[in-house]
Amino acid sequence: MEEIGTRVDVGRILAEVGRRVRRARVARGMTLEGLSAASGVSVAHLSRLESGGRQPSLATLLSVAAGLGVSISELIEERPRPGIVVRGSESPVFEGNGMRFQPLTPEAGPAGISAVKVIFPKDRRESGRHRHEGEEWLYVVSGRLRLTLGGEVVELEAGDAAYFDGTLEHSFEVLGDEYVEMLMVAGAVGGPGRPAPALHERHGLYDEGGESGR
Repeated sequence: MEEIGTRVDVGRILAEVGRRVRRARVARGMTLEGLSAASGVSVAHLSRLESGGRQPSLATLLSVAAGLGVSISELIEERPRPGIVVRGSESPVFEGNGMRFQPLTPEAGPAGISAVKVIFPKDRRESGRHRHEGEEWLYVVSGRLRLTLGGEVVELEAGDAAYFDGTLEHSFEVLGDEYVEMLMVAGAVGGPGRPAPALHERHGLYDEGGESGR
């Protein structure tokens, strides 16, 4: 697992400060003169700052934030969380409940999203029916699959996808003489103090057989 997108463009962040200062000032009904009086920064300096003609020093930024009654973080663009790459060659593959599965999202995040790659053997018959909170999306990479959803049955083949409410009873059965490989993604459930279970846990895909080879 590795992080990407961590490089910070300081110049771009500072270039946005003026726009944020102006927006905060206007939202509070302040004139440049009023902000100057409140912050101790000259009107000319503030005008150049808001127009992008000048980048603020830390001292100026502190003074302007105090004059506006906001924190510095409100004037500086929030840095997005870095992206995360999960390498298929490094992510463990587990066996359990008659199938193989590989987590594709790290345990530490992203919050509320769970994704796994699932491989059903060619001789697998209908799995036990499952029902859980949250929404679910699946994509068939290879093979043919019968999806039972509520009281209806649909056959899926490579390239097909399905999206449904997880509270509907659902089960999977392999069709034909090829194994089925599919990707499964589930949306957020849970809440404060109630963490969302991983997708494979919602379907009873526990690590019963331990880590396996690929």
